[in-house]
This record gives sequence, structure tokens and C-alpha cells, in this order.
Amino acid sequence: MLEQLSIKNVAVIDHLEVSFKNGVSVLTGETGAGKSIIIDSINMILGSRGNKELVRHGTENADVQAVFTLNTELKSLLSENDIDFDDDNVIISRRITKDGKSTARINGTIVTLSLLRDIADRLINIHGQHDNQALLTPAKHIKFLDAYAKTETELQNYKLLYGKYLAAERELEDLMLNEQEKLQKTDLLSYQINEIDSAKLLPDEDKSLKEQLSLLENAEKINESADKAYACLYDAPDGMSAYDLISSAVAAISEISDLSPELEASYETLTNAMYSVEDAAKEIRAFGENVEFDANALNEAEERLDLINRLKRKYGGTIDEILDFCEKAKTELNGIVNSSERADELKAELKKLNEELGAAAAKLTAKRTAAAANLERDIERALHELNMEKAVFSVCVAPQKYSSNGADSVEFMIATNPGEDLKPLVKIASGGELSRVMLAIKSILAKTDNVETLIFDEIDTGVSGEAAQKIADKLREIGKTKQVICITHLPQLASASDNHFLIVKDVDNELARTTLRELDTEGRVHELARIVGGGEAAEEYAREMLKKNE
Repeated sequence: MLEQLSIKNVAVIDHLEVSFKNGVSVLTGETGAGKSIIIDSINMILGSRGNKELVRHGTENADVQAVFTLNTELKSLLSENDIDFDDDNVIISRRITKDGKSTARINGTIVTLSLLRDIADRLINIHGQHDNQALLTPAKHIKFLDAYAKTETELQNYKLLYGKYLAAERELEDLMLNEQEKLQKTDLLSYQINEIDSAKLLPDEDKSLKEQLSLLENAEKINESADKAYACLYDAPDGMSAYDLISSAVAAISEISDLSPELEASYETLTNAMYSVEDAAKEIRAFGENVEFDANALNEAEERLDLINRLKRKYGGTIDEILDFCEKAKTELNGIVNSSERADELKAELKKLNEELGAAAAKLTAKRTAAAANLERDIERALHELNMEKAVFSVCVAPQKYSSNGADSVEFMIATNPGEDLKPLVKIASGGELSRVMLAIKSILAKTDNVETLIFDEIDTGVSGEAAQKIADKLREIGKTKQVICITHLPQLASASDNHFLIVKDVDNELARTTLRELDTEGRVHELARIVGGGEAAEEYAREMLKKNE
């Protein structure tokens, strides 16, 4: 049950807090007072898509918080998602910033909108002004029937099999290429695999080839520089190489190194330098001697690198990508070669799945068909109670091809007057009749689900007089076992409620502000009189209406 609702900075609502009670609560007010904003705020709690336009002008965030009583099903769901709770209540909050960012929390824990919707579905069932249109869409009728028939388990089992069946069917279709396509694909893959395999590529081979080319192209320069460096370091024609000079310095220092620790350290440093220069000179000389210009080697490296670059342009930007392409091509080719065997396996699998799918669909159909007869009876009874005494209602369950919802199509049919043939709702029902059909369905489903709060946003659209009174009576009946919150313009509904709230919009300094307050008896009299038309006679009529519904 919805116990408390707090709304801050949502459109024309500055700060609004309200406590709801059991039974039927109605919200009334002038057109444009902000009733729809309250519904939008509740929808925020239910996980609707965040709309930054709801953020009140001049503020940073729109915030809505609701407190609900917990039931056993909700406790299990919260525990499964590691959300702490006490024994009695759950607090849901939602914030939308002026930048459109949205945050949802359950008992302070941030949650995803999908989880919020899952939990909210077990808390509130809301009927908006446009929900009647669902009755004009036959494809949605099956959901009403499934909710009544409680087909969750059967439908889940069916959908699991249906998903497997579609996957196997798609795979078989991909395999069943015509022979020409198979040959063309096989030839292409074979050519690509052979082209890559025959290249015998090695990891990072292109990098090694680029280094080799660089050496071969600069062989003459390398030889000249290596010879010059060797001469400077070790074998200068005039005997003044770096090695000779350092060697002379080592000989000179060796005569006095034992006279001071500092000189001994210098001697060691110079000796090491002498050997290092000798080693470096020999390494440079050996490197230069090993680099020779070889036209054949240069051509071979260029041709090899050109081959690798061609393969890169066709199969990938690196050697690793080329080799990966080749492996995938081999896998695909193997699949085509063995497609006949796999196709036979899939055909056998599809046959088995088709049998299992048929059995699962049959269970769904049987449960829906049995429930349809009961739903027809219950809705007819409810319609008769809603001032449609002669209405005949039918739930037509017809076979169709397998779909995600089974092998059935469901459509609601109605005859509103004696002697008329049953026709689809879309062709026969007026706005007021649609409202009553929807209320009849909601009243029936309310008896079978665990949702404790029902919200109706102008369920009385298109009705008046005796029909309006019948709707009021039906809402009071639902209110005996459920919490009902209803936005209405009709005095019949307002007077029949257990609790009455008035929505008022004031303009202060050119800034609109909506408030909500619960009415006492006199307040209800004045508001009912306003709805009726105003004046002393209207007030007297309002008192009679309230007294009648005591």
C-alpha cells in the first residue's frame, strides 16, 4: 500500500507531501491544477523514463519519494537484490536533474530502472488516461488474458523453447545456401587460405625486413663510418687513436697510483675506459665487415615486404590480423564442407524442438481457453454492474502461427445491445464503454494479483449519470480489499470516496504553485458543490450525496 508521497520541484509543484489511507481516495481540482503532474510523479517512482522538462523552473533537481508497506513477495525480491529493509516499509526515491540525469534508490540503495520497474510492478497498478487505447489494440488483449489465467510459468517455458527453435532455424537457413553460392564461397575461401598459407608469414617479420632493408640500402655509408670510427678509436694512422692516448695515460698514472687513493681510483677508471674503447672498436669493425651491399638480398627483402603489404591491404593491418583472418576462413570453410552433416543435425534438432514447442504451446492454449470462458463470465457480470446490463462479452482465442506469445491470437469481442452480433471492441465501443470495460477488467485482475494499490486517472472519461454512479460503486467494491486512488471530475465518484484530496494551483509573483490537502466534511461539501456547478442548491445536493454514501 502507498502510505506517503513526497514531491519536490516537479513542474508546478514546489513541495507537496501527502499521506494516503486504505479504501478509496479521490483527487479533484480545477482543470490545469496539476493533477497530471501528480500522476507523472508517481510514474517516476514506477520507473518511467526521466524527463528533464519535469524539473521545476529555477531548481536543480526534481525529487519524488514514496513509502510503501511490504508484502512477502516484495521481501523476497529485495533480498535477492541485496537491498536492506525493515519488517514493514520500503522507501523508493527518484531524482531527475535539470540536465536529464536520473537516479533511483530503494531504501537508500541505488538501483537500475529495470529493477525499479520490476519492484514497482508489484506495488502499484496505474491506469492512465490513454490506457484505454490498449483495448483498441487486439495484439495486447493476450496480456490481459494471461494475467487473468496466470500463465507465467507456461509462457516462460514456451519462450525458452521458442528462442532455441528460432536460433536453430536461423543457423539452418545460413547453412542451406544453394550449390552455386557454396561453390563460390568455397573457391574464395580456399584461394584466401592458400594465399596466406603459402606466404609462410612469421610474427613481426615485417619489422625485421624493414631493419634489413635499412642496412642494405645504407651499406656503403655504414662501412665508411665504421672504418672511420675504428681508426679514431683504435688504429689511427698517426698513432693518436683514442686507445693509444688512453693507454699512454694509464702508463703514466700507473707510476704514481700507489701514492694516493684518488690516483689509484683514476688509474682503475682509465684502465676500464681503455678496455671499453678497445671492445667498442672491435665490435664496430666486426659490424661494418658484416654489412655488405647485396643486390639480390635487397631485391628479395623488397619483394618479401611488398608481398606482406599486399596481404595487409587485403586481410588486415598487421601480420597477426592476417593470420587471424586465415584461421577464421579455415573455420568457415570447414563449416561449409561439413554443412550437410550439420544441416542433418539441425533438422533433427528442429523436429524435436517443434514437438516440444507444440506441447508447450498446447499447454498455453489449454490454460488460456479454460480461463477465457471464466473471464468472459466475470467481465460480463462486471459490465452488468457498470450499467451495461445487456452487454455480451467474448474472449476469442484462435490458433495462429508460432510467435513469441505462443500459438494463439486473442481478441475481445462485445455486443452492447440486445440482438447485436459480437464485434471487435475497436468497432463498437464508445469512450464511456471502453472506460467501463477497462474498469471491469481491472476489477477482476485486482482479485487475482498481489498488487495492493490501484490508481485510476480519470477512469470515468465519457460517462455520467447512472453509469458514473455504477463506476463509483465498483471502485468502492475494489476499495474493500485494495487501496484505490482516483483522479476524477465526477461528483458521483468524489462523494463515494473514503478520503478526498483537493488539488489547487495558485500563482504567486507570477510563479505557479500546486498544493494538495485532505478535505474535511465541509471542505468536501464545497468541492462537490463546485463540481456540480456551484450555488446553495449545489451545496445541499452535495450534502445529500455524502450522506447517501456514508
